[in-house]
Amino acid sequence: MTALSDWLQRLETLHPAPMALGLDRLSPVFQKLNPDLSAAKVITVAGTNGKGSVVELLQNLLLSAGHRVGLYTSPHLLRYNERVRVNGVELDDETIIAGFEAVERCRNDISLTYFEFSTLAALHNFAQAKLDYMILEVGLGGRLDAVNIVDPDLCVLTSVALDHEAWLGNDREQIGAEKAGIFRPGVPVVCGDAEPPESVLSRVKELGCPYFHCGEDFVLQQSDNGGALWWGRSRGGSRREVHYKGQLHLLSVNIACALQAYWLLKDDAPPDWSALSSTVPGRQEHLNFEGIDIILDVAHNPAASAALAWHLQQLPPVERCCALFAVMADKEIDGMVAALKDSFHAWFLGDLTGNPRAKPARDLAPLLHAQGISMISVSKNMRQTFARAMSLLEPGHRLVVFGSVFTVAAIKTILEQKLSRQDLEGEI
Repeated sequence: MTALSDWLQRLETLHPAPMALGLDRLSPVFQKLNPDLSAAKVITVAGTNGKGSVVELLQNLLLSAGHRVGLYTSPHLLRYNERVRVNGVELDDETIIAGFEAVERCRNDISLTYFEFSTLAALHNFAQAKLDYMILEVGLGGRLDAVNIVDPDLCVLTSVALDHEAWLGNDREQIGAEKAGIFRPGVPVVCGDAEPPESVLSRVKELGCPYFHCGEDFVLQQSDNGGALWWGRSRGGSRREVHYKGQLHLLSVNIACALQAYWLLKDDAPPDWSALSSTVPGRQEHLNFEGIDIILDVAHNPAASAALAWHLQQLPPVERCCALFAVMADKEIDGMVAALKDSFHAWFLGDLTGNPRAKPARDLAPLLHAQGISMISVSKNMRQTFARAMSLLEPGHRLVVFGSVFTVAAIKTILEQKLSRQDLEGEI
């Protein structure tokens, strides 16, 4: 195989199940692959929400200080290459394929999932890159996630909320225990959850981890006229402060966690703090379509939906704000809708064609009706859904796209085609 698309298609067929937690299959392949990661400090980031923002911001902070940084994140929006970056640049197809080939040589007949294979290949790529820091985003949970094959020098736990209950447990205590599985004896832990479960705190105590809790050990305070003051602690316990006058785009708690992680890794500031103005594709991302404010957000659980609702409340009001919503069937849809039902004048629902996990739009509509939402449009695909939304909106209005990574990716792909409103009229 020579094309990346061929490799990715094959990876989807190597394991009988698309998802299978556990390190038993992974360990022998990792040992044989034996990537030399000793030169790089490893930061592992887990959490229900906020992981993508924290890893992106921490990467940019370390890059601004002149370091070589590898970032492994998932899922991707438009291209697989988004998942594996060195110095902020996506690896090219040839380099990614070389990593796949290295894993294949070590795999023998061991069955690996798409994510497991991808993780091992990324670690091989990073071993060749002579990195100072390696940032790994947990895919699911923590304890049994593929990235947990590597021992971290610093752990970040962004939040603990209900999601993926079938895999992680039915309450925050169980989910917290799974996420705390990334912790190691004596390794510092940065926690962004306002009220972490006892399972997280007991694991910190058991392992003797230096613990830094948002709101107590570090805080970000934004000012009404822009900018912010952050204060926190160095690894040695001394106070550190950052005064920033630029615009902040990410949630305060995620910025605060990234800054605390930075000061635990380094004890000197970069030449400037402009990295704090980082944005992340698909996380409260604002785009303009013929004067219409389009917000793309991958919120896919009640906690993330509540954060999106808060973001909308901070924005200047508009005459008409609508939702474009598609979601996976296994999500807590009622909680997501409840968090945002008062935010929109109308909801546009569409099928994510070709995605067997997605909730059909016709089955989603009754769930909205049950919560008192009456202005609902149901479409057969994302292109038609977007076209119908545009037919109702005018310059100065707002459309919020959310529900899953797949939803955001579908609309982002349409937007990148540079279509006009007239081009879309035939889709309605």
